Amino acid sequence: MPNSIGAIIQQWLRDSGFDGKLKEQSVPTYWVEIVGETIAKHATVDRIDKGTMFISVQSATWRNEIMLRREEIKEKVNERFGAEVVQEIVVR
Repeated sequence: MPNSIGAIIQQWLRDSGFDGKLKEQSVPTYWVEIVGETIAKHATVDRIDKGTMFISVQSATWRNEIMLRREEIKEKVNERFGAEVVQEIVVR
C-alpha cells in the first residue's frame, strides 16, 4: 500500500532537516498550552534558534519566576513536540 501524502511530507521534512525548524517555529503557537495562561500573560517566546529559546518577560519578578521554572518549561516544550526542540532558555 502506498504511503499517504502526509507521511511522504513528514519523511521529506525529516530527511531535509526542516522538521526541527518547523517544530521550533511552532512553539509560540502552543505557548499558552505549554506554560498556562498566567505565565503566558507575562512571558512570551521571542524566538528559538538552534535549540536556544529566547523569552521576554514584563518584570524582574517574572524573570526570576521563569528562571526558576526554565527546566520545567524546557521539559514541557520537548514533551509537547516529542523531540529535543529546546536545549537552553534565555530570559530577557
